[in-house]
Amino acid sequence: MAGSIIMPKTGMAMEEGTILQWLKKEGDPVEKGEPIVEVETDKTTMEVESDFEGTVLKILRDEGEVVPVTQVIAWVGKPGEAVPEAEPAAAPQAAAPQASAEQAPAEETAAAVLSTAPAAEGRIKATPAAKRIAGEKGISLSQVSPSGRSGEIRARDVEQIKEVRATPVARYLAEKEGIDLTTVSGSGVDGKVFSRDLLSQPSGSMHRGEVVEDTRVKLTKIQQITGQRMLRSHQEIPTVTINTDADVTSMLDVRAQMNGKLEHHFTINDFVLKAAVRALEENPRVNSVLDGDELIYRGEINLGVAVATPRGLLVPVIRRAGGMSLTQLSSAAAGLAASGREGKLNSDDLAGGTFTVSNVGMFGITSFSPIINQPEAAILGVCAVADRIALANGEPAVKKIMGLSLTFDHRIVDGAEACRFLQAIREFLEEPYTMLV
Repeated sequence: MAGSIIMPKTGMAMEEGTILQWLKKEGDPVEKGEPIVEVETDKTTMEVESDFEGTVLKILRDEGEVVPVTQVIAWVGKPGEAVPEAEPAAAPQAAAPQASAEQAPAEETAAAVLSTAPAAEGRIKATPAAKRIAGEKGISLSQVSPSGRSGEIRARDVEQIKEVRATPVARYLAEKEGIDLTTVSGSGVDGKVFSRDLLSQPSGSMHRGEVVEDTRVKLTKIQQITGQRMLRSHQEIPTVTINTDADVTSMLDVRAQMNGKLEHHFTINDFVLKAAVRALEENPRVNSVLDGDELIYRGEINLGVAVATPRGLLVPVIRRAGGMSLTQLSSAAAGLAASGREGKLNSDDLAGGTFTVSNVGMFGITSFSPIINQPEAAILGVCAVADRIALANGEPAVKKIMGLSLTFDHRIVDGAEACRFLQAIREFLEEPYTMLV
């Protein structure tokens, strides 16, 4: 008897999932435990494995379709075996009203929208690892020749492509006009290609004054849910953001010494996570939640770490972070970040956070106002490290200064408490040995 492949329910709140890519087509053999389809939930992406060995007899739902949980999406069985009639499709939900796009003179405001535009020939087959590497290197999968046995692009195919730094708009225009970005000399930092750099290219029909049509791309499920939650947080919470600077010169020296002598490699963010944990232990009110007219002080410190992925922002949670060493925190954060970028996080990995750290320092940001991840009391924004001239023993010296931004719920934490908490983080970062003992 044929076995059914269903849309999985990965969490209590999950009601539907989106089919991103079929990894098998009708007539393909499939082994028990072999991935058969890639789906997207409101929190992450995941591969669904077949519970049966046999042949893919029938695929009931197309790529891009939103399917209610537990509904049958495919049948697997012996070749030629009859399958039950397809279940009636659920009534389509009314489309959410589209927000009007804000006009902006800079082309980079298109960001992820254009970078995720599907190829004209249809969805490109690629493994999750290949997609991750392509996203990290800024490579369009349409430029990659597949080597997989089913015609899919694999990680090794992407790794062979020369990395080209370009804005999303420049990539879109280059693909549309058939311009090879590897032949374009970019005018940006480190040779980054902008759309203006394409105007002088002989290939294609690009010329100044040409009107480029708008491209409409549906937000991923993760991006939709993130937007809804951030809007609700912004509307419901009376927030205040405070900023300070930390002299991390000593911390960077300690980190360099540890990385030079130890097998484990530590990042700047690892030290920030450790400082946040120690500060939360000293200021437990920041690790609490509001329940009516009462506060619930959380017994554990569950640290959320914001991770940018090709399909949207995720905040996986390091559970029981209060009892972890710097090495344990570093390993946990690295593992969750990698799983997030590869779409391998489950619902449990993303639930139960009590405090969140969001690091945008790699983008050169010096100050920002992060939005609280409800129902948490606060969120720490980590900014760039910059050189600054200061006096040391009466002599001018170059110091490494890091910006820190704390947004807090003023119903839970008052200004003085928030200042003491942020001060504690700053002091731990400025004297790193005090938080490592």
